[in-house]
Amino acid sequence: MADREARARTCLDERDRALLDHSRVGHLATASRDARPHVIPLCYAILDATTIVFAIDDKPKVAGRALRRLRNLAENERFALVVDHWDEDWTRLAYVLVEGVGMPLEDPDRTRVAVDALRERYPQYERMGLDASRHAIIELRVESVRRWSASRR
Repeated sequence: MADREARARTCLDERDRALLDHSRVGHLATASRDARPHVIPLCYAILDATTIVFAIDDKPKVAGRALRRLRNLAENERFALVVDHWDEDWTRLAYVLVEGVGMPLEDPDRTRVAVDALRERYPQYERMGLDASRHAIIELRVESVRRWSASRR
């Protein structure tokens, strides 16, 4: 029988974190002021039970234009992040859906912790030279978490 959690939680628990830690990419949904949706794949790190972070890194981007995810969060701070586990055996399917508010991380100490967490999770960021002095770090503050899995484990 599927694990269908009826009520959302307000923070990540151990099972949520296990799925998030296991997965390498999530999908971030934002919307503009006029509710135009935008979904992108996202590299992320968990700081604590109520905070997920991501960086605007050096992967190729359109020059001279603010990224749509940043424009959307500036207009409408609401986000949704889904991280899933896919398997051809559908009894192993699972996902975590996180909703909350997103904003640039401004506290210098917390930003250093975020950069360290992102570098530890993704060695590519170490080689890329991810650094808060030249890369925006975005904080996703968790307000609601829902988890689903096809199995009870």
